[in-house]
Amino acid sequence: MTTTPVGVEDPGEIDTGRLENISRRRVIWIVIAIVASTEIVPFHFAFIGLAARLIGASFPEQTAGDLTWMTTVYAIVGGVAMPVLGKLSDVIGKKKVILACLVTSMIGCVICAVTSSWPVMLVGRGLQGLAFPALFVSYGLIRDLMPRRHLNMAIALAGGGTGIGAVLGPLAGGFLTDHYSWRSLFWFCVVWTAVTVAPLVFFVPETKLRVQAKIDLVGAALLGAGIGGVLIYLSEGGNWGWGRTTTLLWLIGGVVLLVLFYIWESFIPEPIMDPKLLRAPRFLGILSAAFLSVGTLQGLSYVLGYLSESPGGAAGDAIKQQVVAGAATQAAAQASEQMHMPITAQMVTPYFSVNGHLPGLNLTLLQFTVQTLLAMSVVYVVVAPLCGWLSTRIGLQKPYIVSTIAFIVAALLYANFHNSVWQVALIILIVGLGAGAYLGTLPNMVVEAVPEKQQGISAGMFGAFNSFGTAAATAATGAIMAANPLILHINAPGHIEDRPLNVGPMAQLPDEAAYTNSFYMFAGTSVVAFIVALCLRHFNRPSTGGTAF
Repeated sequence: MTTTPVGVEDPGEIDTGRLENISRRRVIWIVIAIVASTEIVPFHFAFIGLAARLIGASFPEQTAGDLTWMTTVYAIVGGVAMPVLGKLSDVIGKKKVILACLVTSMIGCVICAVTSSWPVMLVGRGLQGLAFPALFVSYGLIRDLMPRRHLNMAIALAGGGTGIGAVLGPLAGGFLTDHYSWRSLFWFCVVWTAVTVAPLVFFVPETKLRVQAKIDLVGAALLGAGIGGVLIYLSEGGNWGWGRTTTLLWLIGGVVLLVLFYIWESFIPEPIMDPKLLRAPRFLGILSAAFLSVGTLQGLSYVLGYLSESPGGAAGDAIKQQVVAGAATQAAAQASEQMHMPITAQMVTPYFSVNGHLPGLNLTLLQFTVQTLLAMSVVYVVVAPLCGWLSTRIGLQKPYIVSTIAFIVAALLYANFHNSVWQVALIILIVGLGAGAYLGTLPNMVVEAVPEKQQGISAGMFGAFNSFGTAAATAATGAIMAANPLILHINAPGHIEDRPLNVGPMAQLPDEAAYTNSFYMFAGTSVVAFIVALCLRHFNRPSTGGTAF
């Protein structure tokens, strides 16, 4: 896209209500108010990722694949709504859209806190998903309000601020689940939102930027439906069969609708998104990077959450013995009925065994947070603003390359070393480096790559690809776990059988191969992200805070 550069002091610069002359203290308070309110998004992810097994115990009829829908439906609703709400924020104001999203998500939390119905639980999670667009619209609000000299740092702080949620989320979640039920997690989200919305209302001004345009309803429908189709395929392909015709129809239909969206946008006078931006290699590179890196980060978090809370060692052996005892008892009862003579469980127990290894760490949510996630989050919070500061000197490409390398190294190490708390704790520091470098660079890349009038919709597209990455990673992890269950081996006279233990509570306890394969998958994903990072040469020069537009 060819544009005429506009200097910071250029009188022709768009009036967004930028607070150029405010004190540094007010800058900090505004960023804190925005970050605190949108911090609910990492809480939503942390609580579900780390407490999935606890929630699953209240819905024993649901499989491991079913439980991933708590994340999937959140990502689908958030992903579909993101571009549309991003465009709406350009038209009516970013602060208004953020507030509407947060209030709706609070209603969803209330629903999840009180329901005992699985479908209603998913409805609540869907409403919570509307908080996801608020996080990305907030980047645009910061861009419009912050002084140019503080902009890169402010956006990096907002991105790294999710690290606060990465700390507080598991800490609060661990304390609550140790003393109360998982429902208290959703009540916590209600209280957090109610408290943090107030400073946003009273202390953060609304942007003056308004794009004089009608909302392209046809384009919005095509875009939303297309994103929804692709997300459903990515989310459920592992459960339904990636190559099945009925499954592929979701992907094909989604892609066709997205192509129609592009064609439609190329001909109408007021498109929801400039087609030239969609063709820009640097913007497409950012979207690809978001998909790959967010998928890796969320996927690693999801796998580590399962690993930490699963029973391993002696506790894992005890569970295997319980399975054998249960199978033997059932078999003895059937044999007694058929043979009309008493058969004890002890008599048939030698015919049963459980194949597979449980590598769990036997940690509570609180223990996992204190012993592992806390250190990672400290790294995360420090690295993100550091990358924002460095970007004005060395550009954004180099820190993002560091992020991809960190994810590669961490995933490979986890694939080989994940059987003790100290191993997980040391390696997770590398994950924190990758996460901080990602969040300190990619949101700033969006600012550098798009004009102010396209910031809202561009941030929405960026967020949609974050949703794609989250959904794909969760679905792929769920599929790997489902494909690697513990096996009940039966070796009785005249009857040899291997019975996968992949239903009910046992579905939440996959074999060690599930974890190893997942870690290798995310290492491969990060290798692709590294290649994408090398192609983002436009961001190799010092960042300007979007002054090129």
